[in-house]
Amino acid sequence: EYYHGFANRVLWPICHYRLDLAEYGRKEMAGYFRVNRFCAHRLAPLIEPDDLIWVHDYHLIPLAAELRQMGLKNRIGFFLHIPWPPADVLFTMPVHEQIMRGLSHYDVVGFQTDHDLENFAGCLRREGIGDELGEGRYSSHGRTFKGGAYAISIETAAFAEFAQRAASNSMVKKARLSIEGRSLIIGVDRLDYSKGITQRIDAFERFILANPAQQGRVTYLQITPKSRSEVPEYEAMQRTVAEQAGRVNGALSAVDWVPIRYINRSVGRHILAGLYRLGKVG
Repeated sequence: EYYHGFANRVLWPICHYRLDLAEYGRKEMAGYFRVNRFCAHRLAPLIEPDDLIWVHDYHLIPLAAELRQMGLKNRIGFFLHIPWPPADVLFTMPVHEQIMRGLSHYDVVGFQTDHDLENFAGCLRREGIGDELGEGRYSSHGRTFKGGAYAISIETAAFAEFAQRAASNSMVKKARLSIEGRSLIIGVDRLDYSKGITQRIDAFERFILANPAQQGRVTYLQITPKSRSEVPEYEAMQRTVAEQAGRVNGALSAVDWVPIRYINRSVGRHILAGLYRLGKVG
């Protein structure tokens, strides 16, 4: 009802503009809010009066509202790690007002991009459920809070060090030898319809067909760990990607060249860093 239900069969597709994949159910919706209530009741006894609370991602949007209902007055921040859709998309969700009300109980609501923040502001303005006060301040459901776009990154220095060390890794060495002077395109994505993996494979196939001279000269490595296999849409996508890669390889391969190398499991960061260094495009 919670993770594989409302969170990933409603909120995730809606936030990624995939209305066609959203499947609503009263039981799943109730489960989502019930789990957040449960988390709040478990968390509340651990919170000291001067604690700052930082909540992450779409699974826990109602958490602040539940904590406020229990009387907590601590400052609570929220950061969303996925896109935020425009009002026309969000408001197709039956409980959109509860979701928006939930966000209003935070003191700071953070998004990844200015576009996401503008979409959020548009949702507040729509149907008069909130106002933009200026200087990053918003009001909604009787509360005033800050909204902002905060770009996130990786630990670049640490990743660069991984890449240097990976040069001596056996898997990276084998990959380097197997390329044999060919150009390498690399993609690393969790298996998810929001990543554009099938479109990428299709684009690579079209590139090879449109540029016959590139046959045997470029290889596409796609590393895609399994994800949420219990959700039917993800299980179906796993089959689709594997079949698509197999079809392209069957049609275009030569005895000494396979156009697409598809790995459907996790690869350690230290190895990925080395593989990225081998790539011309990534």
